[in-house]
Amino acid sequence: MVSLTDQIKQAFSALGMANAGEVSGRYRMEAALHPGPASVAPTCPTPGRRLIALGVGATLPAPVLGYAASVCRRLQADLLFLTTDPLGLYELLAAHRTLLKGLVPEAEELSAVNRRAVLRVLERRSRVLFAITGTPDDPVRCLVQGKRTLFTAHSPVPVVMVSDPTAPLWAKQPYVTKLSC
Repeated sequence: MVSLTDQIKQAFSALGMANAGEVSGRYRMEAALHPGPASVAPTCPTPGRRLIALGVGATLPAPVLGYAASVCRRLQADLLFLTTDPLGLYELLAAHRTLLKGLVPEAEELSAVNRRAVLRVLERRSRVLFAITGTPDDPVRCLVQGKRTLFTAHSPVPVVMVSDPTAPLWAKQPYVTKLSC
């Protein structure tokens, strides 16, 4: 006859091996509906994970994206792209897929490139640690102190200004040039 403790151990062992239940979450449910290789399954953003905001204009230099990706990896954060042109963003990122490997990027479409629109997004997304600006035409550039704007409200997050180290000598500045709060 089996002892009570052996039966309890067997029950806990069976419980540990049992299916935990239904697949939850939209991304996991879609992945379960369309079985395929693991690399094809969509990645879902982690709900409590922090974000690093990156302004994207007409261009996105590889050193700026590389800096943002390395910071995201070191801080275990996801990347949030702020842009007015989501289709153009997709084309810009197509050339830099290797830099984004392992990150979960999100995109936020802005109605216009102005301080009010950027502040609204940053205030709504409370998980943003800081914002990065890398080109003169990206939306985050309007948050850098010293720019004349209609709105004088301070940024809810620090802003890091990164320059392209491959720029011509007359335009060359240090890699991380300014940290503005």
